[in-house]
Amino acid sequence: MRMKLETIKQEYEFDCLSRGHSSNTMRAYRTALRQFLEFALTNDTEYADQLTTLVIRSFAAHCMNQLSAAGAHARLRVVKSFLRWATEEGYFPINPMERVKMPKLKQKVLDAVPSQDMKRLLLAASKSATPLKYQALLAVLFDTGVRVSELNNLELRDILPTQCLMVREGKGGKDRVVPISRPTLKLVNRYLRDERPDSPLPFLFLVNEESGYSNVSVYKLLERLCRRAGVKRYGPHAFRRGFAVNYLRNGGDQFTLMRVLGHTNTTMTNRYAVLNTNDVQDVHRRASPMNALR
Repeated sequence: MRMKLETIKQEYEFDCLSRGHSSNTMRAYRTALRQFLEFALTNDTEYADQLTTLVIRSFAAHCMNQLSAAGAHARLRVVKSFLRWATEEGYFPINPMERVKMPKLKQKVLDAVPSQDMKRLLLAASKSATPLKYQALLAVLFDTGVRVSELNNLELRDILPTQCLMVREGKGGKDRVVPISRPTLKLVNRYLRDERPDSPLPFLFLVNEESGYSNVSVYKLLERLCRRAGVKRYGPHAFRRGFAVNYLRNGGDQFTLMRVLGHTNTTMTNRYAVLNTNDVQDVHRRASPMNALR
């Protein structure tokens, strides 16, 4: 029996949901696959046995014309995952995307909060109406590398007696334990003791007695603090990257960093922890084999 691509797509979505993909991930998957199938229909491709490498390459070219290289890569990555799954399930004898090359991405150094700007941000936070809360929130971002959604979901019970944070339902629905330094824990405890509103809400960081933080409210808070501190505008992910870079710079190893960040492999970790030229030169000065000849 001939199978419609739409039917296969629906089954793929059910499989992704059963594997615990987040709502944000599912939204991105649905958008990319809807656009792919709409493009296929305009090329007289409705059934699995009609899908050819030519149609996929045409869609890739269409994405490159409409989007940035990174945007096209993200969209095609979803299609690639879908077609690989569909081939494994037996809907295609050979993966029709096997010979389609992905767009090349330029390796660039992304924004990462440096230590000197973190000091300025903490100073700016100390002059706010709720200095302990803002300092604690900044410190948790910079010290643990948690994602903004994970920060918002932290609860009081997640401060463990082992000087760690329990990150629940992280990306992919996975829990993990993240170490936290004494200075950061001290700031968090001071905030809890002196500034946290008396509220039945379980969240660690609260905007007020009735609401916790959202992604949007954290972005707006960081924008205000960056402006007051006189530093460039940093989003939450710049703190995550700042943690990763400084972790390696201070002697941390890549595999432990991968675990702390909640990555399943080092490929994504490497994208976060791109060292700048000065870092590379410093490591080379310390590790060069020529030093042993002196």
